[in-house]
Amino acid sequence: MRRYNRRRTRDWEELEARLDAIGARSSSKRRRKKRRSLGPVFGLVLLAGVLAVIYAIFAAATGGDGARAEPVEIRVAKGDTLSGVAERLEEKGVIGSSFLFELEARLEGKSTAIKPGEYTFRPEEDDDRILARLTAGQAAPTFTVTIPEGLTLEQTARRVARASGGDITAEEFERAARSTDYPYAFLKDPAIETTEGFLFPKKYEFEEGTTARQVVDRLLEQYLIETEGLDIEGAERRLNLTEYELVITASLIEREAANPREKPLIASVIYNRLRRGMPLQIDATIQYARGEPKENLSLQDLKIDSPYNTYENPGLPPGPICSPSLSSLQAAVNPAETDYLYYVLKRGGEEHFFTSDYNEFLRAKEAAGL
Repeated sequence: MRRYNRRRTRDWEELEARLDAIGARSSSKRRRKKRRSLGPVFGLVLLAGVLAVIYAIFAAATGGDGARAEPVEIRVAKGDTLSGVAERLEEKGVIGSSFLFELEARLEGKSTAIKPGEYTFRPEEDDDRILARLTAGQAAPTFTVTIPEGLTLEQTARRVARASGGDITAEEFERAARSTDYPYAFLKDPAIETTEGFLFPKKYEFEEGTTARQVVDRLLEQYLIETEGLDIEGAERRLNLTEYELVITASLIEREAANPREKPLIASVIYNRLRRGMPLQIDATIQYARGEPKENLSLQDLKIDSPYNTYENPGLPPGPICSPSLSSLQAAVNPAETDYLYYVLKRGGEEHFFTSDYNEFLRAKEAAGL
């Protein structure tokens, strides 16, 4: 496409000054009710007509050079002038002349009305339509990511990377999520080494260009918002656990419960076993230690050398094994009051059998075919 080359800056400045003068005089004369001369109005109409003819001739002369059809993205920042935006539009081949485009805007009184935003134009769009969009404003494009409950940090990183279209890589997100220098009091526990467990599961929308660190910060903020209604301080006193240990417990509940109703029961089993000094023996911690899912764990798997092996190591694992949902956090804070020490998944996988008797537990395992 041929482009208009504005070489005569002096002519442009002179014309700009004249337009300002005409506009000022016209405005002043409109305020003088007794003067009814049509001279200035006729002059403006004549000038607009002449410019329209010039513009039409120019557009016809430049419109047949096979303009490319690919959409063009233009970012308008706060404080950008129409002149600067028009020049970028001309450089991208969207319009034929920034000079005439700006003149049209000035005649329509829109030269200072452009709004910040991300815009996508096609070269064949009418200048009137382009100008209308610039003055109406257009929200920046966004991407949406849904983070289900129960994902690990690495799984969350991959999901964010896919949703962002590669603008944020999984490596960038992991790096940001393994840092704990975010301004939240719940991350000040010296036992916390990553944000694992605090990346709250929810559907989020982010503007394109958002950084990995900003995404992590938003997920952490959501954890703070969601847990405001929980009596975490009371649970810390009642259960003799830190907030971080409550989150760890919630992550175990998230991965072990077969349905939401039994989450408080799972919590009671965990706390009852901890009080008795019994190993938790939670299969989900073995899966986390392995780093990849396995449908049926072997006896060898249960001996894996990892601090997350709750068959070999007493107490809670050193960190969460996923990001728990609000219902799992609620169960960790408000467990059911039971004497249960064991549970086993029934045939069908829809619920667990709970008991405090070891022999009943063995019979339930046999019935479940385990």
